[in-house]
Amino acid sequence: MIKIRVCCVGVLHFMCVLVLVTVHQTEAQTADNVKALMMKLFTTDGYNKKVRPVANQNEPILVYCDFVLSSIIDFNEQEESLKVSGYLVLQWKDEFLTWDPDDYGGLDRLILPQDDIWRPDASLRNPFKTFTGLGSTFLNVKVDNQGNVIWMPFQVLESTCDVNITYFPFDVQECPIKIIAWSYSKEEVEINEGNNGIYLDEFEENALWNLIGTSAEEVNTEEAAVIFKIKMKRKPTYYVINIIMPVTLLSFLNVITFALPVTSGERASYAITVFLSMAVFLTIVSAELPKNSNVVSLMAVYLLTMSCLSTAIVTISLLELRLLTRHLDNRPVTRFYKRIYNVCKRLQCKGEKIGKKGKVGANSVPSLTEKSNNIADDGSDDVNWKNVTSSLDYMFFWIFLISSAHRTGTQIQRRYFRHVVRLQLDALSEKKYHFISLKGI
Repeated sequence: MIKIRVCCVGVLHFMCVLVLVTVHQTEAQTADNVKALMMKLFTTDGYNKKVRPVANQNEPILVYCDFVLSSIIDFNEQEESLKVSGYLVLQWKDEFLTWDPDDYGGLDRLILPQDDIWRPDASLRNPFKTFTGLGSTFLNVKVDNQGNVIWMPFQVLESTCDVNITYFPFDVQECPIKIIAWSYSKEEVEINEGNNGIYLDEFEENALWNLIGTSAEEVNTEEAAVIFKIKMKRKPTYYVINIIMPVTLLSFLNVITFALPVTSGERASYAITVFLSMAVFLTIVSAELPKNSNVVSLMAVYLLTMSCLSTAIVTISLLELRLLTRHLDNRPVTRFYKRIYNVCKRLQCKGEKIGKKGKVGANSVPSLTEKSNNIADDGSDDVNWKNVTSSLDYMFFWIFLISSAHRTGTQIQRRYFRHVVRLQLDALSEKKYHFISLKGI
């Protein structure tokens, strides 16, 4: 029992001494220690920020770079630019900023203005507008007694980005942010990828874009650089509601032109109104896309196709109005139009045929030879131009309806569906590869 008490007293005594030593060291880190250390580094040792902080000037300085992404501010398709906010985390070793903490009251870290020490002139390699260096005069750097320097310059980066608008508004864009040491070669400064590349702990979602992936890679060519890639997918809800759905409805209204009787006198104005509506939507979509000819949006192709069909409908409507004004006295119905009329009557399954000798009743069943002769028959006096225009309306209604449905289904929906499926498969393959990599580790 006495031994246990002696042991407990010894442990308590040791802890009290440890606490007193710690307090003494903490209290010893006074302003005088900081001033003395600053005097030693910048006056006594003669620190010069114009000299690369490495004893052997033939060796490069290794700079490790990470990027903390805060938000995607804007993505401009017309100007092909990306604006993001965040800050870089650059780390390197300064061999001229080392000291023994015991000589300065246990002081093992300094916070210095960024302009007082050497730092790599890191800058954005692919800027959109102006070329500016990173950081500001009011920012500081952190230095420990081993010479390890951490510099975290906050910046709004605006870089160029090649836009691929083929599947607009279901497109996916990948934009690079290239960071280099502008004035130094690879033999002098090497910029390498840090531990995690792009940090997303502080990222805030964008209202128009979903961030679906990030990556970082080193460039080991004549210039040392790190490229951060941001992959994002557009949120298409706005465009689906305000462009795709109205255009799809307009394409249906385009075909309904042939359901409006020619004799109403409103067909031409109705067809022109729908055509102008298509032109307005084509202008809106063109304003959202970059002005280049590298790639063409399927949406723009679809609108152009619908505009061509609308132009054809307007032309046919005007020609039908011209046919309707003809009189049988001076302009009898020709054989070509009679054939169209007979074919349309057959397609409508009305079971009657106009021929030389009058109408054939619905109960009579002609042979195949008689059907061919009847369709080719052009001697009827009962067919007028009004019948012809009605038959043309029936024929063109189905032609343009099938064409519009085919264009809408094949050129837009199917390609978008394949694109979305491919993106999902790519995402699954990336997850699988990541799982295999972790399993291998």
